[in-house]
Amino acid sequence: MGEIAVTRLLPNICTDKMEETRDFYVELLGFVVGFEHEGWYIQMASPTNPQLQVGIMRRDHEFTPKAFQCPAQGVILSVQVEDVDVAYAEVRERGFEIAHDLCDESFGMRRFMVADPNGLLVNMFSFP
Repeated sequence: MGEIAVTRLLPNICTDKMEETRDFYVELLGFVVGFEHEGWYIQMASPTNPQLQVGIMRRDHEFTPKAFQCPAQGVILSVQVEDVDVAYAEVRERGFEIAHDLCDESFGMRRFMVADPNGLLVNMFSFP
């Protein structure tokens, strides 16, 4: 059996809250809009590392099969940062609601979580 050569992985968030979701990732991660298909898709990326991307897709758009046009749930987007303590202080200062407080895991990760407008969790972490 042959290998699948992955060249890119781009998570797309299906939502009814396009603008709120865009603004959340702009504010939280500093992402910028790379391009937009009017009214149904927004692709965002880090301005300093454009390989880091997230897409925002209107949930009821024909791109997604009807049977799967339901609100996203059960997803955690993990974002590794240089210093999670700095990120935590910045996120709190900006008024984001903390879904899981800053903690140290037994396997060496230091992390916290915030929820995006769709209820998806963003796990921000580093390995000190």
